[in-house]
Amino acid sequence: MNKSFVLVTVLLVLCFSASGQDFKKVVDIVVDIESTLKQKIASEETQRKQDMAALKSEVESLRSSLAMASSATTSSPPAADPAATAALEKRLDALEKLVVQQEKQDIGALAGQLNTLLGELKKTIADAKAPDVAKPATPPTGPTAKVGFLAQVHGQTLEEQTTAKQDADPTAKRHWQRQLYVRRLRVLVGGEIGKNTSFFFESDAPNIGKVEPNGTKSAKVQMYVQDAQVQHVVVPEFSIIAGLQLVGLTRNSLQSAASLMALDYGAYQFSMSTPLDNNVGRDLGVNFRGFVGDERLEYRAGVFSGRNVNAYSPLRLTTRVNYAFKDKEKGIFYSGTTLGKSEILSLGGGFDLQGSYQAFAVDGFADMPFGSLGSFTLSLSYSALNGGGSDADSTYFTGLIPKQNILFAEAGYFFKDLGLQPYARFESQTVNASVLKQVNATPATLGLQNSLRSSKRYGLGLNYYLSGHNLNVKMLYEVVVRNRLSADPTKTETASNGQLTIQMQYFTF
Repeated sequence: MNKSFVLVTVLLVLCFSASGQDFKKVVDIVVDIESTLKQKIASEETQRKQDMAALKSEVESLRSSLAMASSATTSSPPAADPAATAALEKRLDALEKLVVQQEKQDIGALAGQLNTLLGELKKTIADAKAPDVAKPATPPTGPTAKVGFLAQVHGQTLEEQTTAKQDADPTAKRHWQRQLYVRRLRVLVGGEIGKNTSFFFESDAPNIGKVEPNGTKSAKVQMYVQDAQVQHVVVPEFSIIAGLQLVGLTRNSLQSAASLMALDYGAYQFSMSTPLDNNVGRDLGVNFRGFVGDERLEYRAGVFSGRNVNAYSPLRLTTRVNYAFKDKEKGIFYSGTTLGKSEILSLGGGFDLQGSYQAFAVDGFADMPFGSLGSFTLSLSYSALNGGGSDADSTYFTGLIPKQNILFAEAGYFFKDLGLQPYARFESQTVNASVLKQVNATPATLGLQNSLRSSKRYGLGLNYYLSGHNLNVKMLYEVVVRNRLSADPTKTETASNGQLTIQMQYFTF
């Protein structure tokens, strides 16, 4: 192999492996080559050939110096000074032009070899000057955790509910109650325990400072564990979630409180929670979850503690399926609105069973960009609940969960440039029990008792997002339409009252 080829290759390698002091030595070598070439070009043709041979000899004499520089390299060499690198690159440009001139004048093979290697050297210098490309982060090998925080502060005013007799009194006045309280104060902790195994923990201190109807103010901060679950993903089609977790019948009841479009869940979404000994829809048990069909069809099937009348009480069984036509949803909690960041279209439904209690629901959800101004959100659901039993053979659930139908609908539009989202909401709870013990009725009063337990809610709201779900202000005005006893106690009449709520939310996780 040509010795000059070997020597220039050594020069190429050493330019980027030497220390800062050795880099200067390489610069000096390039300067020497540049000076020598300029002198040789000025000489006669024959003399130039001799000088090129001398140049080869001169480069060979530098081998020992370059070898010494090589021995000074480290596994992690310091980067060359940017100014020095730029100066070297400029000199190499000029040197390359000179060598090309020598090739044209047929000086010899040495100039051609130098030209090829100098091109490689220039590319290496350019790569060295370019910013480092970040290497992919090494996945953590041990447990990881992150901490979050959710605070929702409410200012609320409610119109007093009155009786037919009070409204008939011309001197009676309807009052507006006022409330200032912390609706939710949560600490969230989540992370990875190991490969494919994660955990989620959440505490809550709800309704701090809220005044009860009897005038009692709950000023004490009483924080408790609301969620404590571990999930292990065996394969995408099958995972196990164990612990205290949210068990909702509809999509709205399975949404994250931090990403609701309205400032709270539907008023009737957790009607079965207290009878089932749940705390805001949470129950203790094991949930099996997976995604099939290109991960668009999600299923959840769980076994939970439910209500325990005695040690022999049956377990609670739940199932849910949800099909995503657009973007896939893989999180444990659904989103109430993505503010135009996703394109979601889904249909879902499920069952909830324990003892004589039975419930099923279907729901649909759409959240996607619409027009140039922003995105729209639409959520619909229908639920049917029944505590079961009969007048001859009633159960614990018979008198706590009367047969009923629940409708839920909300729709809104997010104006992305303004950060505003007006929305409307409708809800209804229609009790239609046929078992007298479900509503503590007689055959003559069954219709009356069903009517008194039924109500509707109409709402208009406006959200202002300062920083998405992390910081926002929400307002909702609702009219609650209920049935009450009329002046004739054997009949009911419709009455309504209003309530206005303003919420400030801060969330990070």
